Amino acid sequence: MKIVVFSDTHLHRVTEEFESICDHYCRDADRVIHLGDWTSASVLNFLQQYPLEGVSGNTDDMAVRLQLPARQVIRVGGFRIGMTHGYGFYGDLKEALRREFDGVDAILFGHTHRALVEREGGQLFFNPGSVFSSRGSGRSLGLLTVGRTLQAEIVRL
Repeated sequence: MKIVVFSDTHLHRVTEEFESICDHYCRDADRVIHLGDWTSASVLNFLQQYPLEGVSGNTDDMAVRLQLPARQVIRVGGFRIGMTHGYGFYGDLKEALRREFDGVDAILFGHTHRALVEREGGQLFFNPGSVFSSRGSGRSLGLLTVGRTLQAEIVRL
């Protein structure tokens, strides 16, 4: 199973470049996940053409916040996956995320605009980075492959 993971798109409208990225990566995806900071509901509306899961972020307009929770846990295959944008946590981010999502196999988050794939204590921590606003780490999105295991990779754009 292929899952495309976005975060921090920060778009006020859907651009041709975003449409092209989605056509390339999402058309054959089993699921698309967005981890917040869509900014505008137009991005949410556009991504709903795919099997979509998402959470809201700190820069999202009220239309997004009314449609999406700030955090959620989904089941994909045999795995429990926690999703949040990741803002509002202070100190050790991974420890705060662990407390927020007890008993999950993976924690997906955004906010930092810095891509991350790490495993600690049997848990996957996955931040796909930002499609358009890299803060120095390069533009990116994430791919999760779900089978007998849960594999994550960063795709540089």
